[in-house]
Amino acid sequence: MKKILVNLLALGLVGGAAVACSSGSSSNPAPAPAPAAPAASQLTPPDGSALSEGTSGAAINLGQNQIALPGTSAYVTYTMDAAVTAAITAAGVANTVVATSANNILVSVPSGSNTITYVLTPSGTQSQSLLATSTSFESYTYPSSVPKTNLLSVESATAFPHGLVFGTAESLVVLTANPTATSVNFSISRCSGASGAASAVYATKTQGTNYLSFGTASGSVCVVSGADATVTNLSSQAPAGKYTAGNVNSFGFPATLNTGNTLVGYWNVGTIGTAVNVYRITGSYVNGTPTGSGFLNTTSTTAQTTTNGTTQVTFTNVPSPSAIQSSYVDASGNVWVGTTNGSVYVLRTGATAWTNTALSGQSGAVTVKYNGSTSGATAVAATAGGSVSFAVN
Repeated sequence: MKKILVNLLALGLVGGAAVACSSGSSSNPAPAPAPAAPAASQLTPPDGSALSEGTSGAAINLGQNQIALPGTSAYVTYTMDAAVTAAITAAGVANTVVATSANNILVSVPSGSNTITYVLTPSGTQSQSLLATSTSFESYTYPSSVPKTNLLSVESATAFPHGLVFGTAESLVVLTANPTATSVNFSISRCSGASGAASAVYATKTQGTNYLSFGTASGSVCVVSGADATVTNLSSQAPAGKYTAGNVNSFGFPATLNTGNTLVGYWNVGTIGTAVNVYRITGSYVNGTPTGSGFLNTTSTTAQTTTNGTTQVTFTNVPSPSAIQSSYVDASGNVWVGTTNGSVYVLRTGATAWTNTALSGQSGAVTVKYNGSTSGATAVAATAGGSVSFAVN
């Protein structure tokens, strides 16, 4: 039991608010320092650019063949190939959806009944510079109605090729680049006990193995191993009463916590605008297979017992489940939540107390996302004129 408790502490499961049920001692340790509240600063898009559709905060300058994304302290500008600029011009900036996947930029434009997604790969890093960094690109074409999830770019593995990843009503799809546009499919039915259409996808790499994960509208979370194509249902491993299934909006497995055989993940589950909870799942990779052993609802104020059976964790200052709009886990393990009312919350690694800040002048829905670094996030607030981006740390 002592070994288990030490491991839990190492994973940040038991922060300063953890209380032992039976410590055998009357001493009261000094409380842990309060975690830092997030700091937010508004970012200004480059002159001459127009904001794209969606919640990326991306700004496009067609005359300069440039796309700019909000970063950790300023917009970072990248040069696009003329073919990508031409596709955006034909579709219109207002109809262009931009997303990020790791360090790649995904630009999606309508093309009849299809969508063409261009994956732009920066040729080098140029942190926080307004000078343009060149990119190479690949294109992927697919029926617009097929994807039910976010899009990802993924490197090749034994079980799947390099390509574009998304979930459908029946499967997880890895699509190869044009002109071949072939695909590899992992049926949801291959995940024992899973049900519902795919609703979110995520890619991670642990011990040299690439894993693809998908959540479903019914609350299932399944992990596909790039080593041997096995599919594991992580959600079915939750102890009774530890997990309430619902639509999986997003999830993440932070890189700095998923080292060795350690498994740490966060799931955003529920109906946005009604009730959303962020679950923390811990466990290990056993012979490459992810195995969950600890399940905690980080957005519940009820005391919860950890996997050692004697330690309780209570999360405080939690964001209201009815106000959670989005969540994002940075590589350092900090959990960011954007709300429906212009605020951002963060649960810092190892803490049990959430902290929050209101974005200046904002009252609408906030989307939190990758900011190009290992820590912090970009918060994009919806406004009547489009959106406003903030760097939060």
